[in-house]
Amino acid sequence: MRKTFEMMQIAVIGALTGAFIGGIVLRGGAGGAVWGGSALAVVLAVVVWPLLERPTALMRLKYGTAAFLPGLLVGGSQWVSFGVVGAAVGGMASSALAAFFAPRMIIRQEEQGRYIRTRFHYVWMFFGASMATFFALNVLFAAEWAAPWQTWAGSISMAVQSSIVFALVLLGYVICISWKKRKTETWKQARASARRMGRVLLAGGMVAIGAASLFHYGFLSVHTASRVAGPLLSYILGWLLPYAVGWLLAANRHRPVLGSMLSIIGAIFVLIVGISVLPMLLLPGSGLMWAGVVTGLVMIVLAILSILKPQSHVTIGSFLIVASILSFVGAAGGLIIGGIIGLLGGALVVGWSGDQAKKSSRDSSPPISPLPPPSSMMTG
Repeated sequence: MRKTFEMMQIAVIGALTGAFIGGIVLRGGAGGAVWGGSALAVVLAVVVWPLLERPTALMRLKYGTAAFLPGLLVGGSQWVSFGVVGAAVGGMASSALAAFFAPRMIIRQEEQGRYIRTRFHYVWMFFGASMATFFALNVLFAAEWAAPWQTWAGSISMAVQSSIVFALVLLGYVICISWKKRKTETWKQARASARRMGRVLLAGGMVAIGAASLFHYGFLSVHTASRVAGPLLSYILGWLLPYAVGWLLAANRHRPVLGSMLSIIGAIFVLIVGISVLPMLLLPGSGLMWAGVVTGLVMIVLAILSILKPQSHVTIGSFLIVASILSFVGAAGGLIIGGIIGLLGGALVVGWSGDQAKKSSRDSSPPISPLPPPSSMMTG
């Protein structure tokens, strides 16, 4: 049964990858998609069969196969502009990187209790990484041409840009210290624990200021930098999405982060709709259009509170459900999608049962009497 399931996973990934190559990359249409998907599915099934008794090699093959399409999308994107050759090189490079690094990273995270692999882990990694990479490529490419970034970089003074970067670095450092405080007794210990992350944030801030200086003084154009940063950032974001699911499942054992993240995603949709109607708030008869912004902000605050105060997850989750219902007033529930996701997130927060529930059950055990047990030798 296990062998059949392994072959089914790899066959599905191969069929979809081959269909994309044959139908879109090679421009074969529907016929090319059918032939490409069938051929690659059969080839991978044949390759997998002798590796079923070699789990390490099989794991590397599955990660490499799942990573081929995201790399192909990056290599064949408008930024790279190398056509079929770029797509092929990107796909092979992505497969090699994933086959070498992903198994080590995932296994290490599992051993530390920070990651959980589901039954359809490899199929989800393939779908999640491919879809996230595709959307990231298109969104970042559209954002590059949507605003005069080069003009803004030259018109805003370096003092202002540096202040913004250092403010973000400081905010990130404060968040890291607050996060470390959960496992330490004093703030001094939390600062010591977050020292390495503080150095990383400071180094990133210095790099950002250096890049801003190059843009500001005209040594580097935003368009040239985006041709390198855009594909790389899209690829990284593409892999962060499917990886984040396993991390959230592991973290959900200690705090209701899964429901909280879904509530935040739903709140973002609600805020988008609420902000889009802000110009009409001052018009007569605007009614409850302001409710979109207020409800979206309330949902975000409640989602963060559910992480900080897991012992109150039932109360906070109930308020999240109420806020999600109210988002349909004035914000159309964030195009309906946001309201539904918020309801699901609130329900997950209410129904969360993790270490807190186990702790409460342990705490409810009867206390031990300080008196010694009665002895048969004791009298009167």
